Amino acid sequence: MKKIFCTLALVVAASSLSAQDKVVRKARTLKEEVQNLIATQQRNEKQQAELETKLAQAMEMITPTLTSPETKKELANAWDVKAQLHKYTFSPLLDKIIAKEATDTLALYTNVVAALDAMEECYKAELASGKEPVYSKINAIDVARFRQYIAYCGQMFFQNKQYDLAKQAFIRWMQYPETYTIVASDETVTNDENKAQIAYFTCLSSYFAKDYKTLQSYIPQARAYEPEKANVNQLYITSFIEQGDTAQWLSACRELVLEDPNNNEPVAQNVLAYYFNKGQFDTALAFTEELLAKDADSRIGNYSKGLVLMNNKDYRNAITFFDKAAEIDPTFSDAYYNAGVCYSNIGYDINEQLTGKKMTAAQNKAEIEKVKAEYAKAEPYFVKVRELEPDNSDKWASRLRTVYYILGNKAKEKEMSDILGD
Repeated sequence: MKKIFCTLALVVAASSLSAQDKVVRKARTLKEEVQNLIATQQRNEKQQAELETKLAQAMEMITPTLTSPETKKELANAWDVKAQLHKYTFSPLLDKIIAKEATDTLALYTNVVAALDAMEECYKAELASGKEPVYSKINAIDVARFRQYIAYCGQMFFQNKQYDLAKQAFIRWMQYPETYTIVASDETVTNDENKAQIAYFTCLSSYFAKDYKTLQSYIPQARAYEPEKANVNQLYITSFIEQGDTAQWLSACRELVLEDPNNNEPVAQNVLAYYFNKGQFDTALAFTEELLAKDADSRIGNYSKGLVLMNNKDYRNAITFFDKAAEIDPTFSDAYYNAGVCYSNIGYDINEQLTGKKMTAAQNKAEIEKVKAEYAKAEPYFVKVRELEPDNSDKWASRLRTVYYILGNKAKEKEMSDILGD
């Protein structure tokens, strides 16, 4: 008799354990009724109300089963039902987008994510069961396809200046294969050609959301997006400026410039200006030598070293580097200008040394000729600047007027004065 009672107890227990599984099956039946109603495209008000009611009932019914320890055999089924219900919820929102009507982006995003998360949990439950996947074979197709909806929502959030939401959406897109292991082996997901572009949008939305840590973490991937590479680099260094982290800013600038000197000239100039302002001329010189070691034919490397030497009044050597920069780029106006300034400064220094120096008239004349010779060398450089920037007379007219004054060319000196309006 005792044995019979034990058997009855087991039957009761088994029946209790399957109760939630029965709820799951009932929820799937409701889900199928919803599906049938959705298939009725021309629904009247009564049918639409019935659809919404059954959708809500099915969602309310299925939710507790997902976390109940009593849900055993039907756990994958339960997650699949939840996924389908969320699909039915966001489907009309997608229809509005296709019809180019205003839609609730947050509701769309929330339901797409909920559907994706449910399909991932369904996949895990099927793997844990040890049985051949049933739902996941179909769901994997939808998971791969829904990634585009995540990107769309991110773009809409960004346009609406909802930068935190945009950032979250783009991060989800970027982490898709890790988050949704159901498609981790799908090469169309892991090798998506839009990865670099979405990384850029992730950085951009993170910047406006002032989440600099996230921005910096996606910079390497965003740099692969060639159309916006310069902007990506600017976001990178600006993020340190806005945090007041000068050390990191300088490190980031150096990193960018030494990685690609020719495409980061403005950044190189900022680094050089920083060293100049701090009086770190030896460091500035070492930086220019690093640039030239990276690329001896770098326009900015040669120009920068010329600037450092010019600042140290080593004019002759500075001219060599300005000439090389101009040779690399014959349209580099600043290289010609600074070479001209160097020759003018050499002439000026020679002239200054004559003050108070006892010389014969012949010696004095010889020294004056040396002064004129240096200014004569400066002339073609300033003429070239004029040729390259004809409308920027403030840059070259005054310099040329001084040259012509020293050389005694009154006509051309007057021409420059007329241009300057003096």
